[in-house]
Amino acid sequence: MPTEDTPLRDYPWIVVRLRCHFCRRGGDYRLADIVAKHGPRITMGRIVVGFVGGCHWAPWNPTRKPQKYGMKCGGFCPDLRASRPPDLPPSMTGLTVVDGGRGDQLPAEPGEQPRRRRVGGTNDA
Repeated sequence: MPTEDTPLRDYPWIVVRLRCHFCRRGGDYRLADIVAKHGPRITMGRIVVGFVGGCHWAPWNPTRKPQKYGMKCGGFCPDLRASRPPDLPPSMTGLTVVDGGRGDQLPAEPGEQPRRRRVGGTNDA
């Protein structure tokens, strides 16, 4: 699993996804393009810091004054510490075993419901 200390040359997947919790920034970038721009030795943590650096809400942005409870950038890479690659087609993931079996299924048609009786009166009329 890749972590923040993983260099790009050891990143196992073709796509690098970057997202932000607060704004709509984010994108999917090809690993070869990032390596061509930054080099193979840069770590994933530095890539995320570079992504956060371009945000208006970045904590070290010189145009913003520090605020105790102010909003900060929520930039992250969702594929760090993930075990499944983001670019693997669903057809290649294989079958998943689901607990349960035929005995746990609901019947196809509902059973006979007991009739409810009216309480407190007679219908002799």
